[in-house]
Amino acid sequence: MDEHLIINLRVADMRYPLKVKRKEEEMYRRAADEIDYKLGQYKNYFTGQSSQPLRSADYMAMTAIQAVTEKTEHQMRVELFEAKLKELTLELDSYLRNL
Repeated sequence: MDEHLIINLRVADMRYPLKVKRKEEEMYRRAADEIDYKLGQYKNYFTGQSSQPLRSADYMAMTAIQAVTEKTEHQMRVELFEAKLKELTLELDSYLRNL
């Protein structure tokens, strides 16, 4: 059986065919749903009635910024956790050597 398949994702009323690994299909579908949800939130919140109307690309940019910010926050937390874990491991090693 082929490890890849082509799925069609709908985001912002556009269809995007993607070749993905079978085991990653659900992840891609959830990501597309989340993007569509966030786009809807931005479109409802920022109606573009200011001096310059907003375009679809503006809403996509806001969604991308939010997604990358969340990813960066997660990465920073992981780095902090890893540093603390390394510090505690060194402390534990030092303690065990002095027994």
